[in-house]
Amino acid sequence: MPSNTDRWTWYGLLVLFALPPMCLVLSRLSLRGFAMSMGGDPVTPLTAIAFFLLTTLAGWAGVLFGLALAVALWFDSRRLVGTDCDWRPTPLYALAGVVHAAGTMLFVPFVVSVPAVGYYLVRRRRVLSAG
Repeated sequence: MPSNTDRWTWYGLLVLFALPPMCLVLSRLSLRGFAMSMGGDPVTPLTAIAFFLLTTLAGWAGVLFGLALAVALWFDSRRLVGTDCDWRPTPLYALAGVVHAAGTMLFVPFVVSVPAVGYYLVRRRRVLSAG
């Protein structure tokens, strides 16, 4: 039976895993809103500035959440190596977190990082709930 710490760690990793793609979507939608506000429709300059700020903040937030995921994966994999569970994850899973952070700018790295981090999360959940 996993402890509460293991359960909360898994949920924290799951949130950090989900936030960068959501920030990417928010950034792209606000970029579209910014481009539309610059079109022929009369809008206030405040609307254009708000869309620009939202685009910038969402983009950088996605990068920061991705890097936080990399750090969390590194610490979590190091902690799991010291336990008596059957699975010994390598700290190299943290590289998937770095690739996940790059995905917020390029989108293509998500093709690599989503399956890798998803595998880590599913495997971690199965091993710790069985043990």
